Amino acid sequence: MRRVVPSLIIAGLLVSGGVVSCGTDSATPDTSATASASASAEVTIPADQMDKLVPADARTITDPADPQATLVLFTDYQCPYCGMMDPLIQQAKADYGDQVRIVVRNYPLPKHQNAEPSARAVEAAAEQGKLEEMAAKVFEHQQDWKAESDVDGIFEQYAEELGLDMDRFTADYSSDAIKDRVARDLQDAQDLQVRGTPTLYLDGKAVQLETGDYSEISEPLDNALNN
Repeated sequence: MRRVVPSLIIAGLLVSGGVVSCGTDSATPDTSATASASASAEVTIPADQMDKLVPADARTITDPADPQATLVLFTDYQCPYCGMMDPLIQQAKADYGDQVRIVVRNYPLPKHQNAEPSARAVEAAAEQGKLEEMAAKVFEHQQDWKAESDVDGIFEQYAEELGLDMDRFTADYSSDAIKDRVARDLQDAQDLQVRGTPTLYLDGKAVQLETGDYSEISEPLDNALNN
């Protein structure tokens, strides 16, 4: 039986009757109801660009041996609406994780000063198998670091609280490999014309998000799995 996603999370995703997202335009306020996924709702990624949507080394939350569908999330760890989406993705993991591959891509919006380092913190934790745990921490404490001028120590504290190997975390966090991975994700998102965060694609087709209700994820997944 599926758990009910708390109504406060759903309510938090609603503004003026539309989906709330962080748009790519620096002039677009974070409370824009028209910026991202709904604007991309009819978009289907062409077959020759699928490697930009799901690279061979993409990070996964679930990766069953024989996935029947692939759900891709573009996220920005400084975007408040991505924080609200995170529990819905965790619910999808609980409900569909043995059937659906769930991929997480970074889309650190340039207008967010700490989106890139927060993505690197999650990526560095992912190197030690703690992607979801670090993501949960940065989302939970978003208000504590989003406006800070020096966030390195904050993210190191989170890594220590997660019990990570600190020498390895620090090295990975600052490494060219992690910086390049985040930069590649950003470039892929821009090449695919992803309009904001959070944005979801199911088997290459943008998922329409208008109310923030979990059913907007679960119903397309049910349809994909039943076809």
